Amino acid sequence: MPSKMQCVGKGLRALVVSMKVCKMICNDITSDNCKDLAKLLNEFRKVKVIIVVGRMSIEYSGRAASYAEEADRLLIVKPDGTLLVHEATKRDPLNWQPPGSTILFECVGDSLRVISIRSSPREEVIIDITKIEFIKACKLASTRLTVIGTEADIVAMIASNPRLIDLQAELVGCNIPTPYGKVDVLLKKKDGTLLIVEVKNERAGVSAVAQLKRYVEYYKGKGYNAIGILVAPSLSEEAQTLIAKEGFRFVSTKGFAFKPRTTLETYFKSSEVK
Repeated sequence: MPSKMQCVGKGLRALVVSMKVCKMICNDITSDNCKDLAKLLNEFRKVKVIIVVGRMSIEYSGRAASYAEEADRLLIVKPDGTLLVHEATKRDPLNWQPPGSTILFECVGDSLRVISIRSSPREEVIIDITKIEFIKACKLASTRLTVIGTEADIVAMIASNPRLIDLQAELVGCNIPTPYGKVDVLLKKKDGTLLIVEVKNERAGVSAVAQLKRYVEYYKGKGYNAIGILVAPSLSEEAQTLIAKEGFRFVSTKGFAFKPRTTLETYFKSSEVK
């Protein structure tokens, strides 16, 4: 039986056993039989990301035509039909096919061939792999990137906990329209004083203070006792001077507790196959 570190075998049956034994995110796939290898990859490509490093040529036909001679490259095949071929430099792939493409692994003699077909517009990529350095099948996450600390995040945090701004504050509303734009957060103290909160998710400058001043003057013109509060990670020197001159308050977001980011260690622990 293969060890957890090796996860390799000979033939299709050994490959399947190997995948079951090794409770890992990625599993090495090896076989002396090309047809067995192609059969296994055609199964795994539906649920796993296939990663191949080896010597390969690439032929493209469709709206144009191209051919890349044999060279050592990285091939990535995703369950949604995405195909990417990378080399040692640059961000963009040398060749690619979008999600929704049909991918097939087959053998031409003893060489592994990958065919990717996009239906509309009709495009075809044929990759012939003559030497395999390694093949891995990986069970990866399928999530969307969550941007933490946007202005909307900060507004929501203040709205759910006005005490971040003032211990006596209560929420009046968010995105309150005025003739000069929308007030990000409007709070009110027990004595009736309005707290006009302008939110920035980056270093705030004079323009942010000027915008806050317009809001404060608008509410003062309506007879309210209003105080301006600028919430941001930091202030420029000019903004600090202007805030002091206007009698506004500054609250730094550096003390706010945003949702913790996932580290590689916690990601791998949460992704372990049970």
